[in-house]
Amino acid sequence: MFSLPLLLSRYRCYVLASLCLFISMPSLAQTIITLYANGTSAAAVTLHYAEPVRLAHVVSDSLKQRTITETPYWLGSSLSTTTAPKNKQALITQLTQLSQQHRDDTAVSDSFANTAQWLQQHIQYQRLPVDIDIDKVRLNKSDNPLLNGNYQLQLANRPTSVIVIGAIEKPQTIKWQPRMAAKAYLAQVTPLSIATNSEVTVIQPDGVVQQYPIAYWNNNHKDIAPGAIIFLGYQSLFHNYSELNHAISSMLINRTL
Repeated sequence: MFSLPLLLSRYRCYVLASLCLFISMPSLAQTIITLYANGTSAAAVTLHYAEPVRLAHVVSDSLKQRTITETPYWLGSSLSTTTAPKNKQALITQLTQLSQQHRDDTAVSDSFANTAQWLQQHIQYQRLPVDIDIDKVRLNKSDNPLLNGNYQLQLANRPTSVIVIGAIEKPQTIKWQPRMAAKAYLAQVTPLSIATNSEVTVIQPDGVVQQYPIAYWNNNHKDIAPGAIIFLGYQSLFHNYSELNHAISSMLINRTL
């Protein structure tokens, strides 16, 4: 028979060995979703999954957390990473430098500075190019990716405005109206002397980027959805802003409602 001290000694060894084994084992992969089920103005909840999970499953679980009776604004709902877009700070630095370089023209200088400030405040995470509409993710395998890692999911509420940003003194929020063209929204702001005059870039709430003609010779009506961004590009005889315009419009894709 084993003596009590010997049994206790072996028990301690067993517990220590088990604990060491537990600590040495790699943690199981988890998928963690920070969820804004009622839009960003409401508190977030966290959904934990012990393994990779399909988007349709996450959206279904997210709808159960929504307390607002209205259907989510699917066009503006979004899935993002938990890290900022990699080129964000470089773009903000460039805009800040341009603001300093144009100090002799207050309106232009303020435009670059205010655009940089808006991006700093409103672009937080890298938005992923996926649809969140529950019907799409359920029916189409290509729209139902496997999620593995940390994400942010927002079920948006339908907005009542659009944003005009770019070659104006500062970004403006304008009331959305059905069938209103981009040119009509621009009539409510004051473009700079270096603003493009033939087309604007519209970033729809789902992140789709479209070019909208606004000149008299190429004017062609295209609808703009609630929550869209109208980006008026910069144009100058002395500076080539085409790369800057592309960088800004590409960054605006990451805005979430």
